[in-house]
Amino acid sequence: MLDINKFCMTAFAVTVVTVGSTTSAHAQHRSFTESKVGAFTIDYITEGGRFDRCAATTSQGSNTLRIAYTKNLKYHISVPGTPANAQKMMIHLGSITEMVNVNNDKRVKRAWAVVSGEIITEMLSLKNEIMIDLDDKQYTWPIGRTNMEDVFVALENCTQTAMGRRP
Repeated sequence: MLDINKFCMTAFAVTVVTVGSTTSAHAQHRSFTESKVGAFTIDYITEGGRFDRCAATTSQGSNTLRIAYTKNLKYHISVPGTPANAQKMMIHLGSITEMVNVNNDKRVKRAWAVVSGEIITEMLSLKNEIMIDLDDKQYTWPIGRTNMEDVFVALENCTQTAMGRRP
């Protein structure tokens, strides 16, 4: 004989576990690879189950350089967050250097900065490597013959597509 009270309690417990699992899964950061352009992987990234940004990533692990184009149509650059309380990021663009203010995310040990369209325009012509200083720590990422214009086109297309717009 079916015990209806036991059945209802089991169904309720399964529902609570399922809803709880879904909620915590949506609150997470998720990344899906869209394409590869030269030295960069283009990823579609969600936060809390919703599109947040597309990012061009080179290197892996703790030495990752990430250039993101967000749902707010802003460019961000993030680098390993060492030193942890860095205030300035210096982006070396061939013969010129641009300084930007840094935001630190101690949860993931990364430092990031919003960068202007002027900096992105200068980055279009970068060749061989990208160099960024975070206070007194210098990071260098080899990009070989990667065409940076192709990287930025892929980022913008990824973001526009994710937002339901045609690139």
